[in-house]
Amino acid sequence: MATFSSGIGKQLTASGSVKASAGLLLGYAIQHGTTTQSSVTFRDGGSGGTIKWVHSKEAVTAAGDATDKCIFSVPIVFSTDIYVALTGTGTKICVIYV
Repeated sequence: MATFSSGIGKQLTASGSVKASAGLLLGYAIQHGTTTQSSVTFRDGGSGGTIKWVHSKEAVTAAGDATDKCIFSVPIVFSTDIYVALTGTGTKICVIYV
């Protein structure tokens, strides 16, 4: 069984920086919000940086009614920083990274 002993976790409830330097995205869990659609966009290079991964879901009845998780078998490389852009009222994300 793989372990992530060198990994770090961070929870965000709004768009922001996960890591201010280069890193590896190992996975995440997203709790979807209550709008027409909630999403997370991972960017390399801040809020206007290169899009590395996007995950979205249709609206749910109440925030937290739907949760998805994603663990990458091969981590996604971020050469500048790891930035998360969240959409949807009440959307939350827990990110696992190194």
